[in-house]
Order: sequence, then C-alpha cells, then structure tokens
Amino acid sequence: MERLDKAFSSCKIYSRSEITKIIRQKRVLVNGVIVTKPDFKVDTKVDEIRVDGEVVSFKKFSYIMLNKPNGVVSSTDDKREKTVLDILPFEYKREGLFPVGRLDKDTVGLVILTDDGVSAHKRLSPKTHAEKVYYFETADAITPQTVIEIEGGVLLKDGYFTKPCKIKLLSSVSGEITLTEGKYHEIKRIFGAKGNRITFLERVAFAGIFLDKNLKRGECRYLTQEEEELFTI
Repeated sequence: MERLDKAFSSCKIYSRSEITKIIRQKRVLVNGVIVTKPDFKVDTKVDEIRVDGEVVSFKKFSYIMLNKPNGVVSSTDDKREKTVLDILPFEYKREGLFPVGRLDKDTVGLVILTDDGVSAHKRLSPKTHAEKVYYFETADAITPQTVIEIEGGVLLKDGYFTKPCKIKLLSSVSGEITLTEGKYHEIKRIFGAKGNRITFLERVAFAGIFLDKNLKRGECRYLTQEEEELFTI
C-alpha cells in the first residue's frame, strides 16, 4: 500500500502540482469511489484507479504497439510535424515514452513505444540481429534475379554494402522483405539501386512481434505479456 499521490508520481503522467490538483478537484476514482485526499492508501496492483473516467496504468514501464499512419514522424518532438506521441490517446501517455527505432514519415505500420531504455537499446543493437519485416509495393515488376541480388546484399550509392536479407514475393510488384539492420531509407535505397521504386511500405513485424491486424491506422494498444517478453528478452 502507498499514498495515492506517490502512486501517481511513479506512473510519470502528471507533475506533482497536477497530481494534487486533480485529486482536490474530485477527478480521481479508486474502485469507483471519489477520493480527495493525496495520502489515501492504494494498492496499484489490485485497485482500479481512474482519472476523468480513464484507467491509469501504474506499471514500471509501458510497452505500446502503434499502427503508425502516413504523415506522422517517428519522433518525440517536432515543431513542424505531428509525431507518434502526439497521436497517442491520453490514457497511454506518460513521461519518457519514445519510439523504438524510426519509420519514415510516409511509411506506415508497426511502431513500438516505450520508456524502457535498456530493453529498447538491446532490441536496436546490431548484435541482437532483431528481424524487421516490411510489406512493400514497387513501381515496376521485380525479377527473380533481382530478388537473388538483393538477398545477397546491395551496394548503395554511398558505398555501403547492405547485409543479406530475405524476400518473399507476393506478386510481381509486391512482397515482404526481412532485414536485420535499419539504415536510413534502406529499403527504398536498395530497390533504387536496382532501378526500381518503392510506392508503399508497411512494417508488419519487429523482433518477433507482429502488427495487430485489428488495429486501424493511428490506433494503439499495450503489448501482451507474451509480446513484452519478446521485447524485453
């Protein structure tokens, strides 16, 4: 058991002054009952605590799956563009959240947001070889020879030679590509080096975690326990 105001401090959503204010304004319910005293004792593992009707999460870390829409940048702050944090519903927001890796502004699909820096660093480290799977569409048809060449590695215009990858063609102009690295605009640059152009790109999986098909663009949910274990391993 701990004080209500201290419990709120641990969830990193509100400042200290905001915590006292929302409690005094009778905006906090504990198990359906309005609480107005900051020192009210709660058990965050058992009690349901709501602010303005929304359930508050008191986990040490948050792990969120977002189906990123087009036109949104994978950043924590941008003065000109809408970010993945800007489109999160209120009940998911908390201090310290950031996107794990980046998707281009015009790339859609799976983005994981967390405030667990240690696990994010491990998942992004080249040493872990975390697989990233993308569905793609191209302007021109892809030949079997091109697939073989891309899978073996491609020399990009800046002199970088990409690591081997896997491609599964779904049609002559679409497929899935699995990478273990995440260079800037890598997939677009790979196909560009082969005289083709990506017209649509969606990340469908990261580190064994697959995009929930029930999530519409812009929607999000917390990772399941199994997904959390895949991410924090």
